Amino acid sequence: DGQLVTAHDSNLERVSNGKGNIWNYTLAELKQLDFGSHFSEKYRDLRLPTFEEILSKFACRVIMNIHVKIWDKEFDDPTIEEIIALIRKYDCEKYVYFTSGDEEILARLQRDFPHIPRCAGAGNAPFEIVERAIRFGCKKVQLFKPYFNQEMIDKAHAHGILCNIFWADDPDEARRYLDMGIDTVLTNEY
Repeated sequence: DGQLVTAHDSNLERVSNGKGNIWNYTLAELKQLDFGSHFSEKYRDLRLPTFEEILSKFACRVIMNIHVKIWDKEFDDPTIEEIIALIRKYDCEKYVYFTSGDEEILARLQRDFPHIPRCAGAGNAPFEIVERAIRFGCKKVQLFKPYFNQEMIDKAHAHGILCNIFWADDPDEARRYLDMGIDTVLTNEY
């Protein structure tokens, strides 16, 4: 029904007790699914949030990494205007950044929405991520393990670019990344 929801996967099997693709369900139907107990009992009854629900709770309180995955396939999509309108509605332009590994998307974001920070994702050439970030004026890179090295982190920092790493669920691994100079560790184990 065209509602903006927030989910890691487009397919429901890995992230919920549902089946099939998210876009085949209405928001009301998605709200009936359990997006938590599939991973752990401590997350039982976790419901799928809309993008606006996330903004209403967290705008201006946390930094949000917005990775609109449909853009990695095709950017000619009108939801960008709806996403930007919601970001403006909650006055959180300084608290969000867009992540993409696609050069066309990064170029359009740089051209049309230069005031909203960008983060270069790994894309098809993960070892070229820092160069891509420099070229498109990104404030961050989102490195994807194991496709990074110390030289990339150092080069990013030399250009004033912060380094995220996707991901570390083990505290020792996260400490190693922090010791390397990683600025933000994305994790599933908060």
